[in-house]
This record gives sequence, structure tokens and C-alpha cells, in this order.
Amino acid sequence: MFFKRLWHRLRQIRGAPRERVVVREINAAERRRLPPGFIVGVYRSGTTLLRFVLDSHPNIAVPPESNFINGLADVWRSEWYRKGFFGVGVDEAGLVSRLRDFAGDIFDAYAQAKGKGRWFDKTPSYAEQLEFLDTLFGPECRYLMLYRHGLDVATSMTRMQKGDANNGPGRRFTHLYDSVRVCNAAYWAEQCERMLAFEAAHPTQCFRLRYEDYAAEPERFLPPLFEFLGEPWDPGVLRFAEHQHDFGLQDSKVLDTREFKPNTGTWHDWPTEELEQARALIAPTLARLGYPL
Repeated sequence: MFFKRLWHRLRQIRGAPRERVVVREINAAERRRLPPGFIVGVYRSGTTLLRFVLDSHPNIAVPPESNFINGLADVWRSEWYRKGFFGVGVDEAGLVSRLRDFAGDIFDAYAQAKGKGRWFDKTPSYAEQLEFLDTLFGPECRYLMLYRHGLDVATSMTRMQKGDANNGPGRRFTHLYDSVRVCNAAYWAEQCERMLAFEAAHPTQCFRLRYEDYAAEPERFLPPLFEFLGEPWDPGVLRFAEHQHDFGLQDSKVLDTREFKPNTGTWHDWPTEELEQARALIAPTLARLGYPL
């Protein structure tokens, strides 16, 4: 086991492509429509760990981050493209139907190839596409809304970006704040407020989960998630490291994670001024999520 992990680490350092499980092609005639779902969370919120947990369930397939739905959303929102579609006889309803078939077929085939009966996607940038996802997949879609303390998220994002705000989504706040950490905290609050608004508008489709809770007490906080999905509880999901998962665009550190262990309180070494500025900025969102101030 040690040498396997060392081999993974050496390949990461060398920049070699990751190994992944080969997905067998599903004949178009064999494909069927499966229940859709999305893990929704800000970057660095524990979404990859939750992905591995769900992917370990015998009836749920969760591929690596797909990203392509962002492109479909651009097509859907573009008035220029819509005029072109209308010119060839495709109205808005027809466009949505075709985009749904395109995206759904990809995920459906992936899940069937894994011998699973439903799929979830885990792509953090889709937190900005929630209304489009709802338009695409409708009321049958389920959303697992995952949250993590905003200061921990900002710390992790800043470390991942090596302190350069231009390397991450927090860059759109650089005109407001000098600190990279504060920019990332502002991004976290913006995304979480968007998620909370979607939850309020679609309460029966959403299940809220906090990273700190499920990582500390998985036996307590994960079974209700599967109950929400109508899936039987399988203790095997707690042994996610024993299952093989496809590797793609995601947190490589999870490859070395063998157990549930929350990483919290990472902001305690922030400069006092930055910490106070970030806390004041995100306090309302923290309060709505039940985090102590």
C-alpha cells in the first residue's frame, strides 16, 4: 500500500497523466434515462471526499469533474446562438430538450457502464449554474448542498493558488480587497448565498450537509443523506478508500486520504487585520449556516 501511494505521488510530481478506469461504451439502444443529481459546493469544501463516498455506493456513480455544462449554459444564454437555432427551426424548448439529452446521455452512459442505477456530478463551478441545471433536469434532479466554514475555504483556496488571487475565482474581488484571503472569503460568501437561495426555492430537491459534520461523524450525518435519496444505507461507503474511483480534475490530496478527518481552524495564523475584515464580510452567511461567529 505504501509503495502504491508513493507511485501515485511520484507520477503527480512528474506531471504524468493519472491512471483512470476505462469506461466501456454503452450501445445507444441500451441506454436509459437515469435519475440525475449534483454535489454542489464551493471549491475546497470537501466535495471530492463526498464524491468518493457516493461513488462507493453500489447504485451511485460519480465521475470526476465534468465542466462541460458550463459550455452548455453559455450556449443556452447566448441570444446570438438562439437566433441561429431559431433559424433552423429549434425554439427555446427544443434547445433545452436537446441540451438535456446531450448532457443526460453522457452521465447516463457513464453510470450504466459502472453498473449503477443513478449518477451524481461533482463540479464546484456548477454552483453558478444552478438555475440552468434546474432548467435542464427539472424537478427529478437532486442536489446535495455541501458547505464548509468560509475562513477554512479561503485559507485552502489561497494555499492552492500560492497566494496569487489571479489564479482563482476570487480574482473578481481584487478591485475591492487587497488581501487574497479576503477575496476568497468574499467569493465563498457569494457562492454560498447563491446556494442558499436555490435551496429556499427548491426545498424538496435539496439536502444540506456541512463538511465539518460529516467528516467528524460520518456514521451520524451520512445515513440521512442516502435516506433523502431513497437509497439503502451501505456501510461500505465509509470505506471509500477501498473502492476504485476514476481520477480527473479534482483534489489530488484525497488520493492519500484513508479515513474521515475534518481539517478545521486553518485560519488562526491569519494577520489580525485580514481576519477581522473577512469575518465582518462573511458573518451573515456563517450565521445562516449555523457556524459560530
